[in-house]
Amino acid sequence: MAKEQRNDLTSGNVLKVLISFAVPFILSSLLQMAYTSVDVYFMGRFASASALAGTFQGMGIIGALTYFFYGIANGGTVLLGQQVGAGRRESASRTLGNLVVVSLASVIAAMVVIRFLGKHFIVWMNVPEEATGESWNYLYTCMFGLVFVMGYNVVGSVLRALGNSTAPFVFIVISSLLNIVFDYVTVGLWNMAARGAALSTITSQGICFVLSLVYLARKGLPFRMRWKDCVPEKETVLTILRIGAPLALQSILNNVSLIISTSMINTLGLYVVAGVSVVNTIASFSIMVPMSMGSAISAMTAQNIGARKTERARKILKYGTLFSFACAIPACIAMNLWPEAIAGILNREPAVLVESMRYLRPVSFNCIMVCIMFCFPGFFNGCGKTLFSMLLEGLSALLIRIPATWLILHLVPNVTALHAGFAWPLTSLASSIACIVYYRLRFAGDRLERIGLIGDASGSGGE
Repeated sequence: MAKEQRNDLTSGNVLKVLISFAVPFILSSLLQMAYTSVDVYFMGRFASASALAGTFQGMGIIGALTYFFYGIANGGTVLLGQQVGAGRRESASRTLGNLVVVSLASVIAAMVVIRFLGKHFIVWMNVPEEATGESWNYLYTCMFGLVFVMGYNVVGSVLRALGNSTAPFVFIVISSLLNIVFDYVTVGLWNMAARGAALSTITSQGICFVLSLVYLARKGLPFRMRWKDCVPEKETVLTILRIGAPLALQSILNNVSLIISTSMINTLGLYVVAGVSVVNTIASFSIMVPMSMGSAISAMTAQNIGARKTERARKILKYGTLFSFACAIPACIAMNLWPEAIAGILNREPAVLVESMRYLRPVSFNCIMVCIMFCFPGFFNGCGKTLFSMLLEGLSALLIRIPATWLILHLVPNVTALHAGFAWPLTSLASSIACIVYYRLRFAGDRLERIGLIGDASGSGGE
């Protein structure tokens, strides 16, 4: 397995390379969002309301674990990308072997947690009693598929570290199509409800994982992979965790803070709850370009920092941020000019539509604010400075998003969804300012040139 299989991200026109590398990221993210929507669609059409509610709650728990896995795998991506860019084949081989070990350990730990604490999670989430059984059915079945989720994330991360973002996108397309077929069979024809949705998910992900492994084996790696590289090495394992754990915790903190702030807004009434759900779905799609661009910037920056092409790394950040703004600004304008048409795509009930339009207007500005909030941390992560991204997410949640939501709901007279919606862009604005300040302090001038590679004495992976 020593064939040369690497797309060089350190040469060629920066903008052209960035766009060709980032577009599959963006499309993959959109498909992953649609993946969950397919399960919800079939459950809503063929299963009971309690089964649908239970499945949705189970998805939340599995989603949190998936984000954790993705963060750990991304830690390996950054480290591997820098080593590939620097031509350090021995170190790259050792990193990949240890990443596999860390990933397997994470899967085993997650399975143990679900098996013995899963039902307690369901109770803590206040899942309605009539839906708890289906929620556990979904969670327990998905537990056996976590190895496929983690495995695919590792393979996908390795491919991206080597400059290949197209193959992971193709595998997600295959997995999504299989999920539609399997959902129709297990949920529609066999009436397996939540267990059927989970079975469909893990089967399609399992096939996708096997295909990605076969692809990687056929294409090969730009370094020789040996069994001894899978023997845990304390320093390498700690480096992967030092880079990956903050990324994993960052995603979890973001989701937890969003859940808490949304639960506060839920006190405004049923129609507001429905309207917020509609807008949150729209907002998730609207921020997908800068979010995916941030991931692309991270992978490209890692290779270029490894190759010591720091000026090229700066251009990657510049063009990635501008590209995100170019997509976000028209989206924001459209949401303000035609809020009824956009919100009405998901729900046309008059009372819900009114609240959706109120909440959509302030939230629409968030898709502009997040361009900096996602692209700059992507650059920081590619340089190996992942701790700042985690601290930024945690502090923005604890000090801005949650307090701002509480203050708006309790201090604004006759508060509506319109007022509550401003907590989101305010949080992103504060985070964006912090990103710019951190960049000026840490990377401006010749400071970037002095940043060493991860694991070097001059450049540890933390802060």
